[in-house]
Amino acid sequence: MRGTLKSDSDAGGGVIRSPLIAMARWRDEFIEMLSARVRLSRLGFRQSWYLGPMTLGTFAIQLATGILLMLYYHPSIPQGYADMKDLQFVVSSGNLLRNLHRWSAHAMVLLVFAHMAKVFYRGAYRPPRELNWCVGVVLFLLTLLLSYTGYLLPWDQLSYWGTTVGASIMSSLPVIGNTLRFHLLGGLSVNANVLLRFYVLHTMILPLLVILLISIHLWRLHQDGGMYPHGAPPPPPDEPGKPPAADSAVLVVEEPTLSYGELLFREIIAIETLAAVLITMGLIWNAPLAQLADPLHTPNPAKAPWYFSGLQEMLHYFPPIFAGVLVPGLVLTALVVIPYFNVNIQGEGIFLKDRSHRIRICVGVILVLFAFLLFFGVYVALPAAVLFVAASAGPDAPAGFGRWLASKPLSFWIMTWFLLELVSLTAVGTFFRGPGWAWVWPWRGY
Repeated sequence: MRGTLKSDSDAGGGVIRSPLIAMARWRDEFIEMLSARVRLSRLGFRQSWYLGPMTLGTFAIQLATGILLMLYYHPSIPQGYADMKDLQFVVSSGNLLRNLHRWSAHAMVLLVFAHMAKVFYRGAYRPPRELNWCVGVVLFLLTLLLSYTGYLLPWDQLSYWGTTVGASIMSSLPVIGNTLRFHLLGGLSVNANVLLRFYVLHTMILPLLVILLISIHLWRLHQDGGMYPHGAPPPPPDEPGKPPAADSAVLVVEEPTLSYGELLFREIIAIETLAAVLITMGLIWNAPLAQLADPLHTPNPAKAPWYFSGLQEMLHYFPPIFAGVLVPGLVLTALVVIPYFNVNIQGEGIFLKDRSHRIRICVGVILVLFAFLLFFGVYVALPAAVLFVAASAGPDAPAGFGRWLASKPLSFWIMTWFLLELVSLTAVGTFFRGPGWAWVWPWRGY
């Protein structure tokens, strides 16, 4: 019969040909997923801080505000800057719209960074989640590219020279630097063609890639068992009309659970709270907008966007081959390959050894710090302070912060050292550098 819904799955083929049957089955799978239960100890706010959902929320805010901003913006010179002025003074709520888009972009970079750090410290990068970790690394890089391409669109002095400095950092890479810079800018200088190219990248190509990878990321998260520890099956859902089994009753008593629907409700509340904070920031603080971009007038200092200022600061100390190629290359390679090596985040602490072992570690660290100070003039002792606290706590030390540090494995120290150095370099490059890249105190101005 013509109106009959059929599928090859009914005949044993396993392929659904009717879209109505497919939608019904997807609906049943979605309801089944929402009725499943998750462990509160793994997905509570104290354990996850809801960094993943809030990152997704900032991206949704970016999409909504970005689409509205596209209605008033022309990617041309000098009309793009004039549109920024219209949004600031003429368009109703245009200034709030632009502020919300700017602050949510900064928040997204920070949240992705914090989310990756949390996933690492909880050991959620290990099998079977190694592929999803690599997808997250690519999403982090795309987030930086989204912010960088959008940074140029106001076409003021701040954005123009920030983009120019970022392109110069890229060109400092040996062998491939100039080629990468040429393909990114579509030319040799930052001009109207670059503005149009960045506009297309920022509004079309990069968002579509991010949406695709976020979909894969969420799908893999569900396929890999969510945030459950490896080897531990999720608690079975309660069937209506059937009393829970004895083991599931014990599980509910010993470890509180909640449904995916309840978890989704909590995550929505977290996203709404973040949106309220960002709106408040947009009402209080305006997004910066300097004078119209002038290629003939170079500000001093000319700084890259803050999320690249750590790299700019590192180029101040080290040659480009080290700061522009070796360090970023090693970091990206380590982030991608670490799930495929037997790196136990919960292994034995390197400082829970005898006194001679701890002394050898401290002497080695002191020699490395002295070598950096002697050859490059860079001070890296601040992040190492916590290492000496751990070294002072032996195996018999009482419970406390020192004992907790001493119990951490080598992977913890490598990641912590990297994060502290990155935060320190970014803070110095953003707040403590003045004309000629000289050291200044931010409260004194320059």
